[in-house]
Amino acid sequence: MSGCILSINLAKISLSERSKVKDRFNHIIDVLEIKYVLASKRSVITPVELARTLEQKDILIQVNSGHFYVGDPFKRIEPGNFYLIPRDSVINFRHGVGPYEVIGSEGFTSPEQRERYLKPIAPNTPISENEDVFTILGFEVLIHGAIPFLSMLEIPAMDMGRNPEMEELTHKIMNEVYGDELGKTTMIKKYTEELLIQVCRYIFKENKLHESILKLDYVLDKRLINIIQFIQDNLDKDLSNSNIARLAYVSKDYIGQFFKSMTNHNLQDYIESRRLEHAHFLLRSSSDSIQEISQKVGFTDAAYFSRRFKIRFKQNAREVRRSDILSL
Repeated sequence: MSGCILSINLAKISLSERSKVKDRFNHIIDVLEIKYVLASKRSVITPVELARTLEQKDILIQVNSGHFYVGDPFKRIEPGNFYLIPRDSVINFRHGVGPYEVIGSEGFTSPEQRERYLKPIAPNTPISENEDVFTILGFEVLIHGAIPFLSMLEIPAMDMGRNPEMEELTHKIMNEVYGDELGKTTMIKKYTEELLIQVCRYIFKENKLHESILKLDYVLDKRLINIIQFIQDNLDKDLSNSNIARLAYVSKDYIGQFFKSMTNHNLQDYIESRRLEHAHFLLRSSSDSIQEISQKVGFTDAAYFSRRFKIRFKQNAREVRRSDILSL
């Protein structure tokens, strides 16, 4: 969600204001739903650059050894450091030392393609001195199961430096993923939740907070939660302002203003964005035709869907037809 970055730092505001922000942050953390998606350790076989890749999940990377570069212009992530890539971030990422084979915004289109460049290795595999190795964790963090948490905060992709607690949790997650102990799924979930708490602590302590963080109470508004959940559950239905207004018990003339005051988004723009994002996911994870997918997400005109999709993602639907759900 859009919002202006505050010009103040938590270290410079009063203790009372800091306490209020902390309380709001704690309220949000209490209602977060955190879903583990992926954990993998990978060694670079062939140097590769991902150019303007759109991430569909929240990603956390730790560089174990070697050379990895991110950003525009590129900046190296030092070995041992963690790098956070929130959902919907557009990133440039170099694996190893060039010359690089460049892959465009579609990312890796299959695990087979990715493994031509990046070889999965077991957590405790010995690493040679000159080897380029990183660990990647994928997860989904939603408020009330509806609002993407890091996207809502507009947290940018960022180098988080070294963090012993996060390193220990990453190691535990990897061992569970590659092991076969009793309660494996529960432990992975528990450690992923603890890892996200460490990310939140870093954000609170080290970064200027966004204006949206000072408005976190809005996210707890039951009407807003009901609206967002209703939209997500009914993308293929009529989502006119009047229909949504009845759900929120506000007038159809006021619903747009209400939603924008809470999220800084135009309601119908938000609905179209959610429809296109879900279509992007279905294109990469289902065998349905493009026309079937366009209808499933609420577009009655396939040609209009294709135009809007190209504008949103800078590539047409066919180009992402076989893309893998995690481009990194």
